Amino acid sequence: MIAPVLLIGLILRLVSLDQSLWLDEGINATFARSLSYSKLIFSYPLGDFHPPLYHVILKSFISLFGSSEISLRIPSVILGVMTVFITYLIGKKLYDKKTGVIAALLIATGPLHIYYSQEARMYMLAAFLASLSVYFFVSLLIKDRLLLWVGFILSTALMLYSDYLPYILLPVYVLFLIVSRKKFAKNTLKSFIPAFLLILLLIVPWLLMLPQQLKVGLSASAASPAWSGVVGSSSIKDLGLAFVKFAIGRISNDNNLSYALLFLPIGLYFSFLFLISTLRLTRIRSFLWFYLLLPPVVAFLISFFVPVFSYFRMLFILPAFYILLAAGINNINWSLPTRTFLSLALIINLTSTFIYFANPKFQREDWKNATKYVTANSDSKTLVLFESNFSMPPFDYYNNGAVEARGALESFDPTQGNVVQNITSYTQNKNKVFLFQYLSPITDPQGFAFQSLIDLHFINTKTDNFQGVGFVYEFVK
Repeated sequence: MIAPVLLIGLILRLVSLDQSLWLDEGINATFARSLSYSKLIFSYPLGDFHPPLYHVILKSFISLFGSSEISLRIPSVILGVMTVFITYLIGKKLYDKKTGVIAALLIATGPLHIYYSQEARMYMLAAFLASLSVYFFVSLLIKDRLLLWVGFILSTALMLYSDYLPYILLPVYVLFLIVSRKKFAKNTLKSFIPAFLLILLLIVPWLLMLPQQLKVGLSASAASPAWSGVVGSSSIKDLGLAFVKFAIGRISNDNNLSYALLFLPIGLYFSFLFLISTLRLTRIRSFLWFYLLLPPVVAFLISFFVPVFSYFRMLFILPAFYILLAAGINNINWSLPTRTFLSLALIINLTSTFIYFANPKFQREDWKNATKYVTANSDSKTLVLFESNFSMPPFDYYNNGAVEARGALESFDPTQGNVVQNITSYTQNKNKVFLFQYLSPITDPQGFAFQSLIDLHFINTKTDNFQGVGFVYEFVK
């Protein structure tokens, strides 16, 4: 039954795949197209704060299939469907085939997993490799085989080259082995020591780059505390929000009370299934709880020092989330209740997914239409300004050089004098300016760019608003 489940997962991940790129996708596309492999590996990650594996894969895919929105996102679609299959294998290995199929069906229709299976970022690569590493890990605890050791070492090393948050899986493995040392074969437990050493040896070349990345990242965080709050948080609210997002995806409500009341029955239902899943708990199955709970807690604690905690960086623990829900559903053992509980879980998943597909508010930043609007109303004397020190990559992606675009600021901490000087220079011989508000509360909270245009006798004649992008101000002189 896994084949139709994989087909469902694929179809859902292809819906609305050509929606607009957002900022981080635009950055990835721009640099993957323009930089050499060596620069993508050794230079670009210093400012991106991720390991380089995904960027290398993306560049290779672009060279074969081009850089349309669909081409850029197909690798994540494929990796997302493969993660569905690995979730099935883990569920089957730890429980039975039926639990594996239910877990695969839940993650195949899972709204958060679908969303990030459609994003040209490294998170689905990390999630796939983490799930593959977990599969080999639990398989080794059941039966010691050479090929399983090879799979564990290679998948874990590749995972460490994909993203940093999955590094937390290593101490999770170690802690579980220590706690469970009396339940598994001593020879197998001892074999994990050289396996971890081999993984470390394979990752050493990148670990030599990590101090430079940390230095650049912490400097940027110190220069712009507001930006630090965007990329990661150490708020207890965000820790709880991670599990809300696991359940209902990206949909939200501006009214916190309404949002809480919406999620409450879903949260109680899923909590009930988690509780039921403990009825068939064994030592090896208990690893799923280590896998689900420890990474977000450790990431949350790390965020007090380095801003890394965000729910979407926790995608690699979603297989544990859905396998435990599947175990709860399958533990009931009566046909009608099992089907009822599964149907309720699928209704929650598919309703959240439908809302995401149907409502642009929950989709990505609409740079496609914002750029189309600007280019349709521009000529050779038009300038596009951004409240940053560079033009925005998703705008550049869609603009393709049609209209001149620049960043109005000189740094994350702009001064009014420098902003005035920059805009004065850029607007010579220009009679129309489009100013994008995007990120201005972080990069230009004093509104220096807007005021500078007013002081230069430009008049704000029109303002348009685009989903996720914000206001686009049209100035004429």
